[in-house]
Amino acid sequence: MSASDISDAMAKEAATRAKAAGIRNAKFYTSDLESVTGKYDTVTCVDVAIHYPTEKMSEMIQHLCSLANRRVIVSFAPKTWYYVLLKKIGELFPGPSKTTRAYLHDEEVVRQALREAGFEVQREEMTATNFYFSRLLEATRV
Repeated sequence: MSASDISDAMAKEAATRAKAAGIRNAKFYTSDLESVTGKYDTVTCVDVAIHYPTEKMSEMIQHLCSLANRRVIVSFAPKTWYYVLLKKIGELFPGPSKTTRAYLHDEEVVRQALREAGFEVQREEMTATNFYFSRLLEATRV
């Protein structure tokens, strides 16, 4: 098992938590998404898509799929009226918040990119906290 994060602190935290949970066969490293190489049975990318503009989203999905032998699990902030409204409100209050820089994605764009990479969505879920929700898609190679 391998895991990467662009943040060295997050990669170290994941390694610490894995060790505490008794997981010994995992490698954790610091890397941006585009630099990840190799082949994996399952590739997951959770809540990273908010950092990618729409025109780069399909490229990111293609890259993830090129790493996966069998399955890809990806989450993203869906472009909904609610999120668009929140971003507009956030733009009225400039400051250190990253809210207005988070990219929202049309679900059909993500699904199309998965299809073009030879994957078919098998499962879909919505994840949520008090202030944030995301769409989770699990796709397998066809």
